[in-house]
Amino acid sequence: MLRWCLKACPRCGGDVYINKDTDGWFEQCLQCSDRRELKDLAVLKKQTETAALDKSIRWDIDDEVSMPS
Repeated sequence: MLRWCLKACPRCGGDVYINKDTDGWFEQCLQCSDRRELKDLAVLKKQTETAALDKSIRWDIDDEVSMPS
């Protein structure tokens, strides 16, 4: 499976294609051959859920620690 992203290379601004091999997903520039490994969607989803959980917990320091006057 091959997918193109036109003018998406962060190095030269060239055309990038996204593909999968035995090591996983990667993107590679057609012009400069810059290659970057992509994270698996399951890993990204887990990181997003963890970050959302961390944001939902509010810590009110003033309530827990009394500051000297």
